[in-house]
Amino acid sequence: VVLLVLFFMFGISLTTGTLEHLNTTDRWAEEENKLLILYFASLDRSILNLYMAMLGGRDWGEYYDALMVLPLMYRLIFMMFLSFAILAVVNIVTGIFVENAIQCHHTDRNSVVQEELQSKEAYKDRMRSVFEEMDEDDTGCLTLEEFEAKLDDERVIAYFDTLKLDVSDARKLFTLLDFDQSGQVELDEFMNGCLKLKGESRALDLAMIMYEMEWMVQAIAHVCQQMQPQDGAAPTSRVDTKLSTGS
Repeated sequence: VVLLVLFFMFGISLTTGTLEHLNTTDRWAEEENKLLILYFASLDRSILNLYMAMLGGRDWGEYYDALMVLPLMYRLIFMMFLSFAILAVVNIVTGIFVENAIQCHHTDRNSVVQEELQSKEAYKDRMRSVFEEMDEDDTGCLTLEEFEAKLDDERVIAYFDTLKLDVSDARKLFTLLDFDQSGQVELDEFMNGCLKLKGESRALDLAMIMYEMEWMVQAIAHVCQQMQPQDGAAPTSRVDTKLSTGS
């Protein structure tokens, strides 16, 4: 729309200037006006040639030479048209490419997020199937005995390997999955734990280290709490103990 208005406005200006210059029959017959008549004697010709000048269909220098018989103002109008048209086209094309790039990036990002969510759900479904296969008594919980017994099955080990879970130490893995330390692993614990431990074998070792550190922090906190004096009892120092012994 902007380009159409631009063609129409500048076409009218150049056509008007041309017709004002060709105000006599003799000027229509003059040799120096032939190119001006050919390019700008009517509105449709002016618009067509402006379009060709913008897109390189004909060298814009030829149109500039044809306008030499008109006052300087019309040559300036022609140069203004070229400047506006080229800038408009560049901006429009650039805007289209930028918008397409943004849309593609947004689409790619949404696709990656969607694929990740689908992969996570598929992984949970597979782990649910493994849990149901290991839970033979349908109690909804796995004991250490059940867990170790099932990990003796080569099929189960192979299935865990395909899910990138290291099950070389069943007791260690069961300890990490048993978050509430109840001695039983429920379905939610099993699925969430497997998601956290998913990866290479070093992921299991790292999780075990974190578990042991958390256990140590809790043990130290418990010892500190036990060492605190009871309410109303004044702490005794070594000096007081020696004095009382000496007396």
